[in-house]
Amino acid sequence: MPFQARWRGEERRRALSEPGAPSARRGHADIKRSSETASMGESQGHGSGARPRLLVVKGTFEQFGGAERDLLNNLRAWSERFEITLATLNLPDEGRDAISGAGIEYLTPPSAWVKPTGGWAEFNALASRQAQHRWWTMLRLSEQGTRLTDVLANIDAVHITSGVGSLEFSELVPNEVPLHYHCLEPHRGIYEDVLHRRIDGTPKRNLTLTRLLLGRQRGRDQRMVARIERRTRGSISGNSAWIQERISTVYSVESGLLLPTVDLSVWAGESPEQASEYVVTIGGASWVKGTWETLDMLSGTGIALYLVGGCKPGDMALLRKRAAELDVELDIQPRLSQDELVALVKGARAVVSLAHAEPFGLTPIEAQAAGTPALMVDEGGFRYTIADGVSGRLLPRGDWSAWHDALEQAADQDTRTAWAEAGRENITSMGLTPEDQAEVLEGIFAGLWSDEEE
Repeated sequence: MPFQARWRGEERRRALSEPGAPSARRGHADIKRSSETASMGESQGHGSGARPRLLVVKGTFEQFGGAERDLLNNLRAWSERFEITLATLNLPDEGRDAISGAGIEYLTPPSAWVKPTGGWAEFNALASRQAQHRWWTMLRLSEQGTRLTDVLANIDAVHITSGVGSLEFSELVPNEVPLHYHCLEPHRGIYEDVLHRRIDGTPKRNLTLTRLLLGRQRGRDQRMVARIERRTRGSISGNSAWIQERISTVYSVESGLLLPTVDLSVWAGESPEQASEYVVTIGGASWVKGTWETLDMLSGTGIALYLVGGCKPGDMALLRKRAAELDVELDIQPRLSQDELVALVKGARAVVSLAHAEPFGLTPIEAQAAGTPALMVDEGGFRYTIADGVSGRLLPRGDWSAWHDALEQAADQDTRTAWAEAGRENITSMGLTPEDQAEVLEGIFAGLWSDEEE
């Protein structure tokens, strides 16, 4: 019997009928506040002195890229407003360290789940099915000894951040529990071809055939999002105006907005008086991140490239060969500590990205916070955080002459200072700090709790 059918049969009913299972969760009346005034507003009814209990779900932190860093950074600010438990199928040591001392509990399976890869896995939605299985097993057992059934019986709301293995959790959430789905982007691997190309842009396999074979994954993804949209108290947010448009196109649903953030204090401090002759690009090397094109762009400039995010062994060899052909010095750093990353960015001529239709892009606002020019391709979410020529540059893909001119601009100290000041003002005006977006999230759940009481 297929797994899904099995768990929707006797085993699922048995799990949900045990004491403490979601179906036996306490009523919301039990957690109402005694006072009519609190940060959540009068309509929510969640107690002053007793923060609402929020379960935050992220399928995996295995990759530990910008989206993962952003979520962990935000959890500290959220914990001022919510009592947080984090549930994930894979939380590496650096993730555990990031929330250490913040009073945030977390739940993981007894053994970390690793996403399956390869064509067979993609075409059979294997990652989705495996993640679903792991979530169900965590109803009864976690590495920490706490059952997810007990957590679900005592939470006030659920926040799911998109990514591999995340949406599958939504099936476990009782319909009466407010649920917010933060869609960082519709899964590009099943809706676009950019993730099905080698690092040099050549297709890994026939793209038309690939799209046809991914129909099963698309169907699963759309059904899960549709179920959230139909929930009595469900809400969906994008992470940029660009992704709101993509959500509307792919899923035919409207969405709110919960933005990524940057902690200005982390990036504060003096920068070198003169920038070094290198640029930084952040994100694992791939075609979608524009790594190959970034090397092409730097050809003839004498400027080195620091790649932060690592690279697959096979791709690394290709990148080093390409860099040698173009006479571009290339330094690949798989992982850096926060302090190391800040120092590297502050010393750079610029932070650059030729990523294809980046959903939001943390790198521009991190560069602005550091006082380093952000030179980004004029696509996707970059358009919403950079005013061209005011707080950085938005540049056309393939026009390397324009990029070289921008690199010259970035070396001018007066320009660097002006762009940094404008960028930090933009961060403040857009509300791109963890505290700002914690308030936005609070407002999202306030609306859902208000709907509950009407």
